[in-house]
Amino acid sequence: MSNSIKNLFGMKMFASTVNTAKPETDSTDNTDTSAANGDTQTTTPANGTVPNSTNLLQYAAGRVFPAVSAADEKMGRDFSTEDNSTLEWVNNLLVVNWDNHWRCMEAFGGGGGTAYANALNDLQSKVGSGVTIWSMPAPTASAIYTPKNGIDYVGDQKECFNGVAEKLNAGIQSVNVVDVMKKHAEEDIYLRTDHHWQARGAYYAARTFAEAAGVPFADLSTYTEESIPGYVGTMYGFSQDTRILNDPDDFHYFVPASNYVASYYDTSFNYQYEDDLFADVDTANAYLKFLGGDSCIVKVDTQMKNGRKLLVIKDSFGNAEIPFYTNSFEQIYVADVRYLECNLVSFIKDMGITDVLFTMSAYSVVGDNADNIQNLIAQNAGETITDSHIVPSVTPKTVMPTATSAPTTTSGTDTAANTTSTGTDDTSSAKE
Repeated sequence: MSNSIKNLFGMKMFASTVNTAKPETDSTDNTDTSAANGDTQTTTPANGTVPNSTNLLQYAAGRVFPAVSAADEKMGRDFSTEDNSTLEWVNNLLVVNWDNHWRCMEAFGGGGGTAYANALNDLQSKVGSGVTIWSMPAPTASAIYTPKNGIDYVGDQKECFNGVAEKLNAGIQSVNVVDVMKKHAEEDIYLRTDHHWQARGAYYAARTFAEAAGVPFADLSTYTEESIPGYVGTMYGFSQDTRILNDPDDFHYFVPASNYVASYYDTSFNYQYEDDLFADVDTANAYLKFLGGDSCIVKVDTQMKNGRKLLVIKDSFGNAEIPFYTNSFEQIYVADVRYLECNLVSFIKDMGITDVLFTMSAYSVVGDNADNIQNLIAQNAGETITDSHIVPSVTPKTVMPTATSAPTTTSGTDTAANTTSTGTDDTSSAKE
């Protein structure tokens, strides 16, 4: 599979702790940082800690039931230490059977991420010290599920993300979640028939970021779990392997219990309509459940009153994270790295953004999608951005913890519609 196609896929991730990156000293790729050795600088409260009196009231009212910290969890099964005789290469993709289910994955080839790092450094210099820039690349499934007998043919995503972090200026915060995902490898954290992660995987990444950022974060047990059985995604489309077709996913998503208002804008930030964070979709387009895809800027007003305003710059991996931030930030803005038409610096300043999160797949971090970040910084320089749709204060409601939903076990029946799904990052619409 070509790198241009792979760039459609993804996001990157950084270590399971906060690490203040060092100034760039050279162009060496894949350089280990202190995060790789477990030496981290945690400068923000751990998840579950109440940083101010406003958040204390939120906790006391039962509105935010704090999630468990990743630091308190044990490492899970390490698939990379196990040989697997079912491993095959099919159309330059990895196909393997783990625990009686087939999985198809892209074999990540690595990369330096220099353009990505340079763009974030440039953005930091233009927005000033009052805005915190975060880098949390999303690992793809091959970082977790490649067996020992295939590991030499797949780039090390943890090492790649640490190398990118080393290139970032001091003050830009890097979060590497590869080890966090490995702790939950036996859970349903990645789709098997599609290149994206499941919502549960996005939850663990979002939880890690929220803990690093020192904001409240609701436990997964406070959400309502829903599922779409019988989903066959992009990896069947690319592999044409009938084993993938005949072993569909149950696609899961989690609906927040807290109140929010989601407003949708076009890519120039002209208001269009209010809607849910979850679109009505058919089975063949299940991943479009999150935000309806990538073609809109989305603003989410929440019941949290902590003054924190988050801008998420993402590819399609980031869509699955957004519902999990509704208990963490007062406002959330979401824009796709490929389609935003506003000047990024003006957007941050005029919307009063306090935190900017870059969360996109490994392929986006090292590929062409990263090149577009510099375009976002330069386009329409100096423009003034205004919001024509102001949402009244969101009324809080009490959310008490409930028992975690049992995983869905129903497996759907394949249909002709399922075999044609191309997922969120359709090659016809990507800017490559």
